[in-house]
Order: sequence, then C-alpha cells, then structure tokens
Amino acid sequence: MMASPERACRLVLFALSFCCVALFASAARAQNKIELQTCEDLKITETQYGISVVETAACVKPTKTFQPKGELRNVNILATFPAVPTGAGITFMVTKENADGEYVQNVDYAASPHHTTAYARLTINTPGKYFVRMANYYDKSQVWATTDFTVGEDTVGPRAAGNTASGQGRVSICKEIDDSWKCVGQSSQWAANAPFNVLFENPAPVGVDFIGIIFYKQGADGKDTEFVNEYQQNIGDKNRKYATVGDELRLPAGTYSVYIIAWGKREVMEHRGNLTEYFAKTVLTVK
Repeated sequence: MMASPERACRLVLFALSFCCVALFASAARAQNKIELQTCEDLKITETQYGISVVETAACVKPTKTFQPKGELRNVNILATFPAVPTGAGITFMVTKENADGEYVQNVDYAASPHHTTAYARLTINTPGKYFVRMANYYDKSQVWATTDFTVGEDTVGPRAAGNTASGQGRVSICKEIDDSWKCVGQSSQWAANAPFNVLFENPAPVGVDFIGIIFYKQGADGKDTEFVNEYQQNIGDKNRKYATVGDELRLPAGTYSVYIIAWGKREVMEHRGNLTEYFAKTVLTVK
C-alpha cells in the first residue's frame, strides 16, 4: 500500500531531522568538543550568506555567578560547535539544581549550515543553582552538552524600570515650568481646585517611552487609600525630564501621593496604591 503524500512528507522531514542530528553529533565528535558556557554578556556579529543573515556570538566575561537585573536579561548561555552541513535544531533546557529539577525555561535555536554558535538570553531573578542542557530539538532525550550556574540575591530591591532602582528621580509641583526647566512657584502645599503643573527630573535617561503621573489620596496614616487619576505621557526613552503645561491638573482638598512611574508598571485590574516601583514620588497637601 502506498503512503499518502502528507505521510510521505512527514517521513522525509523525520529522516532529514535524523540525518541533521547524526551529522551534528558526528561533526562534534570530529572536532572533539561542543563548548557550553555561561557569560555576563554576549557580543553578536552578523554575516550575510546570500539572503540569509547568520549571527555569531562571542562570550564577554565567562562566569557561573549572576545577579538579578529586574526586567533585564541577566543570564547568557553560549554554545560553540563545528558547522553542521545540514544545520541543526537545538534546545537549551534550564532546570533548577539538576537535570531532574523544576522546569524553568526552554529556549529553541535553529542553526544553519553556517552557524558555529547558538545562544540564549534569560531573565532569572530567583536566587539558586540552575542546570543547563543543550539538547536535540527533535529528541530532547539526546543531550549534547551541560553546564550550570548560580543566581545570587537581589541587592537592588524595587525597580523603576529595567535595572534602575526605585525612587532615584524627583517630582515637583509647580505653578509653571519655564524654558530652562525651572519649577516656578514650587510648593508641597496647594490651594483646592487651583491649577498646577508637574516637573519630573531623573538622574539618567528613563529607558521607557511612556511614563505615568499617578495620583492617590492618602489616609490619616499616610498610606494610599483612594485612586484618583493617572495620566500617560510620552517622554521618550532617551530623555530624563518631563513637564506638564496648561491648567488641566487640579485637586480637591486632601493629602495626595504623586508618583512618576513607567507606564507599563501601572495598576490595571485593581488600584491598591502604595507603589514601590517608581521613578519619583512626592506628597502634595491640598487645602
């Protein structure tokens, strides 16, 4: 009985993947090594082969110890190997402690016949020891190389964005902001329903395109108790200052927390306040 075209196609693909795996393994044996290491960073170069662009990664400062970096990728895994004539499908499998440990993440990589490196960049903020297996994408029981690394304690704490510690910036309440970024009529007390403007100054570029100006009303204990409003503003990731203009911002009597945050960190489903991840914060008393 003849196989259907679809079944025949699957058989051909399986045969190709098997050949790819066999060639990868034999080429590696011929060169006597597949090197798997972890690095503080990677330098990526690109080479054009016809219509294809092939990346080659180089290790910047090999290490087995990493520190959390908030939202940023802090663990870099690099495999170096001889070129495989048919290419290869690779999976980096990361687990806790050892090969039988808790699943953390799998990263797949497609290597062309021109590739001699494959890599994965991860964000792992939980302290502990981790195990890496470089395996055959088509048969993950076939492991070509292993290594391990450790993630240490987070010493930065809450972050405003990326790996920037929270609360490094300054927010001021002003009557207006002049062309030299000077806060005119700055005060921490304001008249009820009188217009004001906000000046935000950060020591370094914020690293995000959009910030949020967030208002919460405080209770007698100084904690946020009631969400008031939020305003999305386009600052641009290379900038470190932002000022509102006009007379749109007004508040009734009360004491308010005023936060400047990365817009992506705003509370969406529930507004609980008492934020910890912000660029800047101030308290405004309105009478």
